[in-house]
Amino acid sequence: MNFTPVLSPFSVSEIKKGSLAQVDKNKVVIVGGGPAGMMAAISAGLSGKDVTIVERNFSLGRKLLLTGGGRCNLTNACEPEDLVDHFSRTGTFLRDAFNMFNNIELLRFFSENKLSTKTEEKGRVFPITDKALSVLNVLEVKLRALKINVLSGKRVKDVILDKNVVSGVLCTDGSKVKAAAVILATGGVTYKATGSTGDGIKIAERMGHRVVPLRPGLVSLELSKEYPGGLEGLSLNEVKLTFRAGKTRSVSGPDGLIFTERGISGPAVFFSSAKVIDWMNDEKEVSVDIDMMPTISCKGVEGILLNKLSASSGKGVKNIIKEIIPARLAVFLLQLAQIQPEKKSNQITDKERKRLVGFLKELRFNVRGGGSMDKARVTRGGVSVKDIDPRTMGSRKIKGLYFAGEMIDIDGNCGGFNLQAAFSTGYLAGL
Repeated sequence: MNFTPVLSPFSVSEIKKGSLAQVDKNKVVIVGGGPAGMMAAISAGLSGKDVTIVERNFSLGRKLLLTGGGRCNLTNACEPEDLVDHFSRTGTFLRDAFNMFNNIELLRFFSENKLSTKTEEKGRVFPITDKALSVLNVLEVKLRALKINVLSGKRVKDVILDKNVVSGVLCTDGSKVKAAAVILATGGVTYKATGSTGDGIKIAERMGHRVVPLRPGLVSLELSKEYPGGLEGLSLNEVKLTFRAGKTRSVSGPDGLIFTERGISGPAVFFSSAKVIDWMNDEKEVSVDIDMMPTISCKGVEGILLNKLSASSGKGVKNIIKEIIPARLAVFLLQLAQIQPEKKSNQITDKERKRLVGFLKELRFNVRGGGSMDKARVTRGGVSVKDIDPRTMGSRKIKGLYFAGEMIDIDGNCGGFNLQAAFSTGYLAGL
């Protein structure tokens, strides 16, 4: 959408004369027009503030349009009190934000603004349209209704301070915008093509805020050299993954798994990927066990396999196994079990059958790496929560400065939790 800029730039001389010190206390500038920034603008606008969003792209919500495979998994339908449990070690920082604006309030907001939603497996919530654009449209309509000013195509270089108090922002083109409060909501460093290059994090660090090192989150994992080729693109809907590093382990699933060219991806992988990468950064050896039939015991799986083999005694074993798992994966498991794919089912020995069951329930690989930041879904690390007041999202170091969204050192599981955190912190900062 195209907004007409309302605020005029101020000259350098005016800054030197201290004119920005005479800032209208009602003016708020939000740096970043993603989900956190837009919700912050709506919240502040509903509070009667004069709000301006400064967005480096020429349109709002570019990254939002990519979330959930373009469908926008906007939140999760878990119990509100359980939200913090789906975040990493800093999750409790979000308690106040969720108390003010949780998943129930978020869904009420979209419902009141004429967007219906639906809940899918694992509590994942999507717009009824299955289009992220529907979510963005609601936010943009609300911004227009609240007469929020949007300066698009402008990149903020720095926050202007007067005696350690916010008085505006300086853009890279030399223009300046007055503000008594600035909310930094520039996101992390994933999806750089959408403009997420860590600008806000760098600005915060220059002002003395501690920054936790940035790492990829919700990312695919690469497996050992023994990982076979030819499985790329295969998906399994319900697997359980057990990652191990010495005596430490992380269990995820049952959830979806996708085989990639060099390893594994999908929600079941994303759940544990942060811990796995941390373990590898600590130079620990990591392995993963894939349970392809997690709701059935080994004995139960053996019974199913035995019944199928007995019922089709003249069939090749490959044709029977592919009734349980995809054909390419069936061939790979038969190779591991040292069974010829065309061997007749009535010729399978007890030992061969047990080996097959073992691989169906515990297919083990060593993990040798994680995807790069360019391929991560979220950024881990960012502005330390120790320098942010969780009751307001305000800086503990700079008066009038606030933070929202992914640029804060918070990261959650796959399933709508990270977008909920963006909306919740944005809402609270806007207040």
